[in-house]
Amino acid sequence: MTKLSRREALFGLAGLGAAALAPHGALADTPPWTLGYANAPAAGYGPERLRLVHGAAPRSLTGALYRNGPAWFRYPDSAATHWFDGDGLIRRFAFDDNGVRHTARFVATNKRKVEQAANAIVMAGFGTPGRPDAVVASADDTNAANTAVLPVNGQIWALWEAGSPVAVDASTLETKGVKTLRPDLARMPFLAHPKVEPSGRIWNIGVSGRRAIVWRLAADGALEDAQVVELPRPDYVHDWAMTERHLLIVLQPWSMGSGPPPFVDALRWRPDEPLIVLVLDKNDLSRRRVFEAPAMSFFHTGDAWEDQSGAIRVDLCASLDPNWTVTSAREVLRGVFRRSPDGPELVGLTLHRDGRTEVQRTGVRGEFPQTDRRLQGRRRALTALLSEATTNHPSPTAVALWDWERGTGETYDFGLDHMVEEMLMVPYGPDERDCWLIGTSLNLKARATELHVLDARRISAGPLATWRSAHAAPLGFHGAFVP
Repeated sequence: MTKLSRREALFGLAGLGAAALAPHGALADTPPWTLGYANAPAAGYGPERLRLVHGAAPRSLTGALYRNGPAWFRYPDSAATHWFDGDGLIRRFAFDDNGVRHTARFVATNKRKVEQAANAIVMAGFGTPGRPDAVVASADDTNAANTAVLPVNGQIWALWEAGSPVAVDASTLETKGVKTLRPDLARMPFLAHPKVEPSGRIWNIGVSGRRAIVWRLAADGALEDAQVVELPRPDYVHDWAMTERHLLIVLQPWSMGSGPPPFVDALRWRPDEPLIVLVLDKNDLSRRRVFEAPAMSFFHTGDAWEDQSGAIRVDLCASLDPNWTVTSAREVLRGVFRRSPDGPELVGLTLHRDGRTEVQRTGVRGEFPQTDRRLQGRRRALTALLSEATTNHPSPTAVALWDWERGTGETYDFGLDHMVEEMLMVPYGPDERDCWLIGTSLNLKARATELHVLDARRISAGPLATWRSAHAAPLGFHGAFVP
């Protein structure tokens, strides 16, 4: 373990340098689902009042849902070649006595400013080559700020994974600029999946090769500590997990190899190697244990906790390989959809004190797992996720709730006309099951984005309330609810 001091001695640009621009044509055709991967208006959306089209809002529901996702992919003569590389659009759905007010604005990153001025794709990304003349001094120059949001002290931090957070005003969605947590830590990676303790303390990691920076922030975003730890392997990490006492860095056997950018093309899948879980003690990062499990690919964890025996339990949505990210997430931008026979499945890992690792399969195909964030790192029973039902488009159509204690699940399917986005668990009572599920879908028949509220105690009954926008926004990734 090394105390963090000089940035130059620790991290490079995480493989995001410039490369030759690959040719990319327009959409191959226009099936209805391509709405989810179209450019949003440059000015964003709203403010607008959403129209209530079903049910009634719970009276006690107040606050704002913030969502982030890629929403600008194409210029007249060039385009992003991977879904993950669209410019980030922050969407705000504010609940009040009069209904829901919706606003959306693009994050004014360096990448967006440069490309809007050039009217072309310039910067390399996760799966998109850049132009040879792109000026790239650090990953912050290519930061799309398009993956998740973190509410901090009256601001919304727009998150990517290879660069710094970008601060956005929580009310106006005006971009305030790159967030530097300490001058000598400028431009260090900060993953898109920070974890927040019930106390409000924020933990996160950033990864480059075989090193990870471990961030610890106060509830107001002030830096408390930053340390670097060595990893067992230089694997790709998008999400991680945390218990009350430990940090879990889950390493899939998808490692950086050789080759020019884009980043995803340099990754090599090694199915003969195990999944590795590095467990770090929060109070002393030098205290570490390593567990192994069969090879699997994943993007998102649900949460982790420790049971009475001292075993650590963590759930994630896992696939046999990362083929969807390598191939399908590119093809959707060209209007091509080939359904994978191996969609992600919700699985549970139990890390026993004697070193054994146990894998529990649920049989539930799905992604974007969510939990009651009041219980971050603590024992809980429920995981909400989007269900990967068999559909005629590349998006889930259903929301599911899995109960780990009972070994059962419940589902509500919105139907083939919907492309359903992440659903958050927002509490309305003291019990874990006293939660609303709040999220959005793209209604292909109405050609409009819809906002839904369901009750976690009665998922199969469907939405308590649904509001409809006048617009069809591109599909996003992750969000947060601010009560």
